Amino acid sequence: MSTNLEFYSRFDAIDIDYALRALSAERRRRAEGWGRQVRATILISAFVCVSAIVAFASDASMWTFLSFMLLMGAGLLVIRQSRNSHIKTLSRSRMREGVARIVLSPLGMRITHPGYEVLISWSHMEGVLVTEHGLLLLIDAYDYCPIEKSAFSSDAHMKEVAAQIAAWRSATDTDAPLPDA
Repeated sequence: MSTNLEFYSRFDAIDIDYALRALSAERRRRAEGWGRQVRATILISAFVCVSAIVAFASDASMWTFLSFMLLMGAGLLVIRQSRNSHIKTLSRSRMREGVARIVLSPLGMRITHPGYEVLISWSHMEGVLVTEHGLLLLIDAYDYCPIEKSAFSSDAHMKEVAAQIAAWRSATDTDAPLPDA
C-alpha cells in the first residue's frame, strides 16, 4: 500500500444518526457491555419505587403519584427531543457541507475542507470503525470523520485501509513529546 492515501468524501454521505448509533455501539463494545443502559434502568426503577413508597406512605392519592410519573415521562421526552435537535443541528453544520479531502499518512490524518484544514496525529485518534456505509475515523468518543463507501474500490480495499490505519496507530508512540508549532 502506498505511503499516503487520499480520499474525497462528503460528511453528509453517511447519515449522522446512523454514525452516532455506530459510535454508541463501539463505545459499548469498548466498555464491554451495556453498563450505562443497565445503570439507567436500575436508577429509573429505583426512582419509581421510591416515589411510589413516598406517595403511599404520606397518604398521597394515586393521582398524585400518576401525575408525578407523567411529569417524569415529559422530562424524558424533552431529553429525547433535545437529542434529536442536536442531531439535526449537527447535520446542518457548515463544517459538514461540501467535499472534504482526506489524506491518510503515517503521521496522521489531514482533512482539508472549504473553510478549515486540520492535521490529527494517530496518537490522538480513537481508532477506525468499518461500517456498511463506509469508514468512520474516530477522532474521539463523540466525533468522527467519514469516508463514504463509494470512495473505495471494494469492501476488501476499505478493510485494507482500516488495517493500515490500525498499523499506523499501533506504531505511534503516544508518550513522544509533541513538536513545537
